Amino acid sequence: MRRSVIIFLVFALAGVSVPTFVRQIHRRFAGVNAQVYLGDRNMERYLEREVRLIVDRMAQQVQKPPKNARIDKTSGEVMPEESGTFVDSELTVERVMNAKSNTQLELETITIIPLLRVEHLEVLVDILGDFVTPLMGAPGRVTNIRLSLAAVNNTLVLPGEIFSFNEVVGERTIERGYKSAPIILGETVTPGVGGGVCQTSSTLYNAVNRASLEIVERRIHSIAPSYIQHGKDATVAWPHTDFKFRNSRETPIIVKGEIQRWRVRVWVVGME
Repeated sequence: MRRSVIIFLVFALAGVSVPTFVRQIHRRFAGVNAQVYLGDRNMERYLEREVRLIVDRMAQQVQKPPKNARIDKTSGEVMPEESGTFVDSELTVERVMNAKSNTQLELETITIIPLLRVEHLEVLVDILGDFVTPLMGAPGRVTNIRLSLAAVNNTLVLPGEIFSFNEVVGERTIERGYKSAPIILGETVTPGVGGGVCQTSSTLYNAVNRASLEIVERRIHSIAPSYIQHGKDATVAWPHTDFKFRNSRETPIIVKGEIQRWRVRVWVVGME
């Protein structure tokens, strides 16, 4: 008892409280060794829970998900992938806590390789299915076909993925540049924004069919369209009537489409 009082008086006279002294002793024996740096940060005397918080904050600045290679929608060029970075926080904390004095450390990172890389897309050059229909109609109708083809063109579809015409093309509105042109509505033909887009979906359907891909959803027009044999068409209407297919192959495919002089062409490329 007397010894404890003497120790307390010594600390009091020195201006150091007992709890502060205990904490300092605890940090000396349980904390990080002297002059241990993680990056440019001195980790000296930090306890494990504090080190973990610091590492987590630093990891947020470094970590990034991988990005797959992709197809440029405008040019059709293969855009390279970008590797991701994962910080192994547990290993980093362990290394810091066990480091000897005067040690320089960095975050323990793991490089994440994207699943889809350039070499997977550069080989997609074989034409699997190809179909054309005659281009006809007023300028507004041609504009609608051109816009919908541009949306479809250079669309990458991964194995097992479902291609939805409405999702890829989007809503056909005046704000997005679509014009009023004749559409089939029931048993009549009437003006409507986006008229002519069904020629794109119908041409796409036949190209996909020739590529032997799985058709998920398709409806035909109520009356025969002028550009294709009735029964070989695929009508679409936002948002309830869609054309969908699944890439039932084991490798990716690319849907391409454009106006070539007097015809509407859609084709599917992949790897034989």
